[in-house]
Amino acid sequence: MQKAVEQLSKSGIKPSYQRVKILEHLMNEKNHPTAEQLYHQLKTRIPTLSKATVYNTLHAFTKSGLIRSVTTNQLGTRYDYVTDDHGHFLCLDCNRIFDFPREKLCYERELEGFEIYSEEVVLKGICRDCAKKR
Repeated sequence: MQKAVEQLSKSGIKPSYQRVKILEHLMNEKNHPTAEQLYHQLKTRIPTLSKATVYNTLHAFTKSGLIRSVTTNQLGTRYDYVTDDHGHFLCLDCNRIFDFPREKLCYERELEGFEIYSEEVVLKGICRDCAKKR
């Protein structure tokens, strides 16, 4: 709990009980949940939790750079506590998202003079476990 409180404080976010619990869940589970999934996963432990609180908290966390959003165009926006440079693989069978390390893409010449603010790589296919079941 202390690490979550420290992370929130460092990001300029008041560490309320619900915010701490949401951040702890993202830090520990690493399953890239949607806001709806996160709400349902935490509702049993935090009976006073509302969907609006989850959405507002995720928005604040993303805006502060504490977490990042991953848009898959499949299942809605997912949320990731790991903010360092990495890519995502979305399994089209089980809908799990896997992190993978990656090198910078080579686009400097083609986009010379452009201002790039973020870079996101989402690969889609079938994960190893689902491929074995086929």
